[in-house]
Amino acid sequence: MLKDFNSKTVGIFGAGFVGENVIKKLAKSGHRIKIASRNPYLKQNLKLLGEMGQIELIKINIFNESQVSSFLNEVDVCINLVGILYEKGEYKFEKLHFKFPELITKIVKEKKKIKQFIHFSSLGVKDGTDSKYLQTKFRAEKYIKNSLQNYVIIKPSVVFGPDDKFFNTFAKLARIFPVLPIVGCEVKFQPCYVGDIGDAINYIVETETLAKTYELAGPKRYKLYELIKLMLKEIRRKNVIIPLPFGIGKFQAFFMQLAPKPILTIDQIKILESGDNIITGENNTFSDLSILPRSVESIVPTYLKYHRPAGQFTK
Repeated sequence: MLKDFNSKTVGIFGAGFVGENVIKKLAKSGHRIKIASRNPYLKQNLKLLGEMGQIELIKINIFNESQVSSFLNEVDVCINLVGILYEKGEYKFEKLHFKFPELITKIVKEKKKIKQFIHFSSLGVKDGTDSKYLQTKFRAEKYIKNSLQNYVIIKPSVVFGPDDKFFNTFAKLARIFPVLPIVGCEVKFQPCYVGDIGDAINYIVETETLAKTYELAGPKRYKLYELIKLMLKEIRRKNVIIPLPFGIGKFQAFFMQLAPKPILTIDQIKILESGDNIITGENNTFSDLSILPRSVESIVPTYLKYHRPAGQFTK
């Protein structure tokens, strides 16, 4: 049973790792949720995050304007979490990171019922980089801010938590390879716990925040090699870390990006080259949402233990 008459109908594009946590928090607060999906039959588990009838899965093609517009009918809040880390087939940065947000923005502008458009970008996004990932994200941010008054831009740092693609990927590699060649060892990150992002979005929806940009990052900054060392300590392994120059990294990535699901691409190295992934001080943060972000050290041990030599039973 939904909590009260103040509950909103929230339309969500992108129900992956971060999206699932956002859905969980919004459902707990009693909001009705519509999830856009290419194949709803593969996402039925998301309905378990709410009460009977609270979460609805709708099959749509996000590249079809009429379907997107129809999906957003009767929606109070629109949240866009669609994004990719690498290009494959028809899924291009330009198409997903710029054209799709551009389409949503135009539709939101027409539909007066939609009070908030919450768009997920990324920390470190800026103009003048060689990375297509960063370029398209920057253009989307700029377009949304110039077109709407009811926007909220979310810029998280590297996101961690159970099922993340950051610590878990490095841990899987460490289980296979005794030596870990790492590009961008000195680049700084400020990892953000996925549960804190869910809390942030719930707060923004509940308070009906508008026309603000939030840089969401954890309480501590680390160099990349420090994060790798922390991961190795947690999984009780003594792999050797070999720092690689960006040039050699790009040569390596040229071949690795040919894999169906590459763990490294040239564009990702260009992101590392662009600078640190930390808060700039130019935008709002967790403190403006009355949220105390949780640290890597307090969360990572709860799920990386399964990568230890004897799993969770390793001392």
